[in-house]
Amino acid sequence: MASKLSEKMKSSLSTTRGKVIFVVALVVVVGGLVTLGYLLYQSYKYVSTDNARVSAPLIAVPALTSSQIISLDVDLGSYVEKGERLAVMGVPRPDNPADRLGLKDVPLGRASLVAPVSGYVAAVWSYPGQIVSPGASIVTLYDASNTWITANVAEAELHRIQPGQEVEVTVDSQGGARLKGRVDGIAAATAATFSLMPQNNTTGNFIKVAQVVPVKISVENPDNYVLIPGTSVEVKITTR
Repeated sequence: MASKLSEKMKSSLSTTRGKVIFVVALVVVVGGLVTLGYLLYQSYKYVSTDNARVSAPLIAVPALTSSQIISLDVDLGSYVEKGERLAVMGVPRPDNPADRLGLKDVPLGRASLVAPVSGYVAAVWSYPGQIVSPGASIVTLYDASNTWITANVAEAELHRIQPGQEVEVTVDSQGGARLKGRVDGIAAATAATFSLMPQNNTTGNFIKVAQVVPVKISVENPDNYVLIPGTSVEVKITTR
């Protein structure tokens, strides 16, 4: 029977069609083995996740007293330097009725609201003419010089992560630009711990759900890409 099978294979390979089929099958098999080997190597050497995003300090700039916004000098996305004027606050004096914007004569004068840090305007909460109370946010800035990556790593991979490991960061919002980074630290609690309604299955219908743990990654940005807080990135952590 083996000899018949061998003769049949030789007969098939003797034709052009049989040779083409054999070559195609061989390429598919070799390609599959190469792909499998590559994936195994990647999973052995790296921990990768696309559950990651840019983080930065979001700094609310509030009104210090009850006042009216006379003018706003910035808009959404504006870049400002530390100490740069963001808005003019206060109530105009009685001798300038064109600036009263509906207020009566309350001579409090004006004051400039300035940026506490250099960065971008992430949100604008007010508009000219609005009367605001003490502590009300006028704008929110994010410090462009202090950005990092928060990557949520599956708990099963956590034992492979250590501070100091090198990281490759792919930034979606910059067309897939790749930046170098380094693991700074690992959170001492899962991401679900800080949710408004953390899971607490204490009954007999418990189902195990894989948790993720936030990992903080510092990032080098020599080309000064604008890293927008909350935007998605992909990270590949070198573990070996």
